[in-house]
Amino acid sequence: MDFTPSEAQQAVVDLAERIMGDHLDMGRHLAVEDAGGWFDRDLWEDLASAGLLGIALGTDVGGSGLDAVALALLLRVQGSHVAPLPLLPSSVAALIVDRHGSDEQRQRLLPDVVAGGSILTVAVQEFLDDRLSEPSTTFRDGLLYGTKVVVEHLDAASLLLVTVRTPDGPRCALVHPTAAGLTRVEGTSTRRQPVWEVTFDATPAEPIGDDTTAGALIDHLRLGICATQLGVTERALSMTAEYTSTREQFGRPIATFQAVTQRLADQFINVGGIRLTTLVAAWRLAEGLDASEDLLIAKWWASERATEVAHATQHCHGGIGVARDYPLHRYTLWNRHLTASLGAGSQTLLSLGNLLATR
Repeated sequence: MDFTPSEAQQAVVDLAERIMGDHLDMGRHLAVEDAGGWFDRDLWEDLASAGLLGIALGTDVGGSGLDAVALALLLRVQGSHVAPLPLLPSSVAALIVDRHGSDEQRQRLLPDVVAGGSILTVAVQEFLDDRLSEPSTTFRDGLLYGTKVVVEHLDAASLLLVTVRTPDGPRCALVHPTAAGLTRVEGTSTRRQPVWEVTFDATPAEPIGDDTTAGALIDHLRLGICATQLGVTERALSMTAEYTSTREQFGRPIATFQAVTQRLADQFINVGGIRLTTLVAAWRLAEGLDASEDLLIAKWWASERATEVAHATQHCHGGIGVARDYPLHRYTLWNRHLTASLGAGSQTLLSLGNLLATR
């Protein structure tokens, strides 16, 4: 098991780092936030022009033919820049269409995703339901019935990929966001991002994949969340190390105080755990191995231990850490959002226990 990026994977990281680093500064973040859409379309177009929106898709639809590790590394870069983009849901949904859709669906949907003209999103979470693999939203006779919550980027999406229950078990279906019988209620997530509650009432939908598709979607979403959280926590910790090395009290940097040093050392270990478990899960997915346990372990680290990172980095910054024109608070808000996505630590631990009980 070698986690050294391949030449192609490293090229993806370097290119994404350069584009996002050059584009996103404090002024740009503030401008996007003030616009209220939580979507930097100019940056999205730059990523599309660079070929980064289809890195894990087949070459026959315009993608680069790379694997889940490459996608995880790209999402890690997004997290390190807290870039307001639909990169996670769109990339994962497109990957599922590529791996599980028919040739007709792949050729019809994916070239426009690679070009940046079409954005996909996902709808998997439901009210008070920890069993993501057993959705209550039903699909029968070509129609959807039920409700999904915390649906991101619905305002920009061309299609939703929805997990559904059928007589043959969990499946996935594609739904147009303006389809008949679809209603939406807008809310706001912890990172001040618009999210929607979406209700389907005899809403026409298109089936996709087989009995493995819903599970594959959830697996890749978990990996994407962990990879993004890895980027968030790595950058928050490095930012805090830099700040405490220059912020002085009593004539010396606060990083020299034992209490600060020990607390940040603990976070270094926590971030290392998030990194290791995420890369293990990504490698197993890319190799076609069962990664269900590894993904739940990684998600626990990306929830419980990431929360400790958020608290420590915020605390070591003091009041400046919550200033709107200082970057740390965005990392804290992203951390909290990702921590709860697809279930926080206790929910993830319950899912892992239930899984182990069936082994």
